[in-house]
Amino acid sequence: MCRIAMSSSKKAKKTGSKKETSTLSLEDDDHEFVTMAAVSNLLAVQESMLKAMFQSTVSSLTARVDDLVRTVAELKASIEFSQDELLSMKPIVTKMEAAESSLAQVNNSLEYLENQSRRNNIRVSGIKESPGETWAISEEKVKAAVKNKLGIELDIERAHRIERRQSRRTSTQSDNEGRPRTIVCKLKCWKQREQVIREARKNKPQGLYISEDLARATLLKREGQINTLKEARRAGKKAYFVLDRPVIPSGALRKN
Repeated sequence: MCRIAMSSSKKAKKTGSKKETSTLSLEDDDHEFVTMAAVSNLLAVQESMLKAMFQSTVSSLTARVDDLVRTVAELKASIEFSQDELLSMKPIVTKMEAAESSLAQVNNSLEYLENQSRRNNIRVSGIKESPGETWAISEEKVKAAVKNKLGIELDIERAHRIERRQSRRTSTQSDNEGRPRTIVCKLKCWKQREQVIREARKNKPQGLYISEDLARATLLKREGQINTLKEARRAGKKAYFVLDRPVIPSGALRKN
């Protein structure tokens, strides 16, 4: 009897343990099913979010591309319009270039004629100016100064001072105070003009400066090339201007 009871007890225990095992198995299955469902939901949410982000990015890029296409089209139309305008203006540009060339030639011709009209002139600086000085007095002063400094008797057709006197002066100041104005002299002979300028360059008389009387345009052109002339002279070469052109004879050296 006792063995039967023990056997029944063991069977009951085995049966109870089997039930517990099956219950635990069912609970694990339910837990696994719930976990997979949650994962599926999360994946669905993420997929929806990614789709929305992708669609938004595509829409933004599409809008930008559309704007770029419109901009390129506008630029193309503008360039084509500009090209058409340039083509229509080409004859005008050609005429303007021809007019500029003609104007330059006219200016050069005027400059040449002005220099020709001054070819007998000299400019004399450094001669003191007296109050109420007349042209005749200026002429006599130039003749005396050139005779004294260079030993040349000038044959002057006319002479006068250029530039204006300083307007600001006190009652005690006279016309001869300050820097004396330059005197322009027209000589009767071009050869004498060349002689005077040559001797003045050679002897460099103290207090007396004699130079050519040239057109303003020629003087401005000389200013742009004066450094070339100075460099040649520093190198011991002969250098001088003929109108607006610097002349540096090849191999010619200055005599000290």
